[in-house]
Amino acid sequence: MVTREELLNSQTYWLTTVQIEVFNLLNTYMEENNLSQKQVAEKLKVSPSYVSQILNGNFNFTISKLIELALLVGKAPVIQFESIDKLLEAQEAAISKANRARKSHAIQESSKNISTATSLQNS
Repeated sequence: MVTREELLNSQTYWLTTVQIEVFNLLNTYMEENNLSQKQVAEKLKVSPSYVSQILNGNFNFTISKLIELALLVGKAPVIQFESIDKLLEAQEAAISKANRARKSHAIQESSKNISTATSLQNS
């Protein structure tokens, strides 16, 4: 099994993550503006098959094409670099917080069930 640290150090993970983000960005833009792949291709000055590749996740952008696509859909292409250690710490903190919230919710539900059962017994 791959550790979270190994995953975050994987080029494939980051490429896939960016491809998914670009797919979501383009797909949402096309749906909101009722555009076909051909219309988007014309706006980007690329072939319809290139747009198809983006939507199928089979692409590797040049930085200039990524910026052009972002601007086309009205988004700023903000690129941010984080240390892997900082990402791991943030993810671990988020997981711990989610686990605490789940436990708290489970305790609240148990308390409600006990309260309901006690009320029914006292009736």
